[in-house]
Amino acid sequence: FAPGLLIILLQAGASYRFTVEKLAICAATQLLLGYPFLKEYPVSYLRKAFELDRVFMYKWTVNWKFISERVFVSKNLSIVLLLCHIFALIMFARKWVTSVKKECKKATNLINDKTSCLNPNYVVSALFVSNFIGISFARTLHYQFYCWYFHSLPFLLLSTNIPLVGNIFILAAIEYAFNIFPATATSSSLLQVAHMILLLNLFYAKVPRAMFKLKVV
Repeated sequence: FAPGLLIILLQAGASYRFTVEKLAICAATQLLLGYPFLKEYPVSYLRKAFELDRVFMYKWTVNWKFISERVFVSKNLSIVLLLCHIFALIMFARKWVTSVKKECKKATNLINDKTSCLNPNYVVSALFVSNFIGISFARTLHYQFYCWYFHSLPFLLLSTNIPLVGNIFILAAIEYAFNIFPATATSSSLLQVAHMILLLNLFYAKVPRAMFKLKVV
C-alpha cells in the first residue's frame, strides 16, 4: 500500500511538508513498535526486516510452480520482477497524477495548492491497485499471503470493464490456485494469468473521478 499512500499524501497536501509530517508519523509508529527488538538485537532485526537477498523455498510458492526451481531461486528472476514492479508503479502513478490534474485545473504542485480534490473511491483505488501491483510481481506468494489482497478483488474487478463472466473467471482462478496444495504448474499459471489480466484491465480502466474537495488543516 505504501506507493499508493505516498501518491495520496502528495496529492492531498497543500505542500510537501504535509507529506513529510504524515510519513514521519508512520515511521515513528514503526520505530515504537519495533523498539523492544531494536534495543536488544538491532542488527539482526534490521537485517531480517530488509532481507532483500533472501532465497525463498520453492516448495511453498503458490505463484511460480510453472518454472523450474533453478530459475525460481536465481537472482535474475528477482531483478526482473523488481524492475517490472517499479515500471508498473511508475506507469500507474503517471496515470493517476495526469488524470487528477486534468480535473483539478488549479493545481500548482503535484496536484493542488490549498484544497484536496480526492474522493474516497480514488483513495481506495490508489491503495488497492498499488498493493495489487506488488502482489502481481511478488518474488513468491505463500498461502497465507492471500489475506493481503482477497478483500480488494471485488472492488478492483468492478473498477474495470471486464464482463461479469470474466470477473467470475478471475475470482475462481485465484481462489482455485490458493486452494491447491501443493501448488502445481497449472494452478500457478492460472493465478498469474488472472493477475495479469486484472492488472492490464486496471491500467486501461478510467481513474475514479476526484470530485470530493477537502480543506487541508
